[in-house]
Amino acid sequence: MDIVMKKVSEAFDSEQFVSVALHPEGLTANPNKSINVGNVIGRRDPLTELQQKMLTAAISQLQVPKTGESTQSECGMPISDFLEVCDLDSNRLYASLVNELEKVSTKGVWLYEKNSQRLIRTQWFQSIEYTEKRITFQFTDRILHLIATMDPNDFECQLIKGIQYRGKHTLAVFDIIWSSKANGITEYTIPELMKLLSLEHTRYSYGQLKLRVLEPSLQEIYDWDNAIFVRFGPTFSGRRAEGIWFEVKTGEEARKMREKEPEFKFALPEQKPIKIR
Repeated sequence: MDIVMKKVSEAFDSEQFVSVALHPEGLTANPNKSINVGNVIGRRDPLTELQQKMLTAAISQLQVPKTGESTQSECGMPISDFLEVCDLDSNRLYASLVNELEKVSTKGVWLYEKNSQRLIRTQWFQSIEYTEKRITFQFTDRILHLIATMDPNDFECQLIKGIQYRGKHTLAVFDIIWSSKANGITEYTIPELMKLLSLEHTRYSYGQLKLRVLEPSLQEIYDWDNAIFVRFGPTFSGRRAEGIWFEVKTGEEARKMREKEPEFKFALPEQKPIKIR
């Protein structure tokens, strides 16, 4: 086979290359796919709910050390616990497990180090092994370094939260509201929200989205965590709901608000708080 070498233009635009890697097709990365840790920004590959739970299960087993200590590269858990977390189809258990592990092993992130201006492509795992009824994950060095430098109180370092959710859309809703926690009021158009929930191909009305997705997901989040408080409501254009806004509080402030209002709040348009710019 002949190999033909072709000279690359010396005017290769590195900035454009980085931009496309972090923001494919010129789009801003979805909040639940973006990474921002210290000097590093990045974009995760899209993950299905099941793949997210697999990744969550692995990260939950990592012992993140104090500064200066080395981080373990491998972590494992009993296969029975792993299967319970992932809630795989028992009728096709082995085929499902092999297929999903194969898929998640190819997933990774684009990372851009702002200080050194280095763009890095890395996968989450170097290997996934199964021996003696345990499943063991070995993270790549880049991912270990990233996890070690995260704020211990940040969601990215507490992905264990996602394990307990059983609802089909709960983890995606959690990602959406968690990305809104620092913004006061965050608004999404219905198409934007449907895309974040991977429902862009459905024909859900606003009422169906609220009843079938948002309310059951928020209820499950509330059942598991008393350190999150959520209000949400519609944005109307005439009589038609064009979007949804969220107000999210976390931590001690949320706990105090939950003592007064233990249920998540659906608000009418006139009850929408003023957005502070």
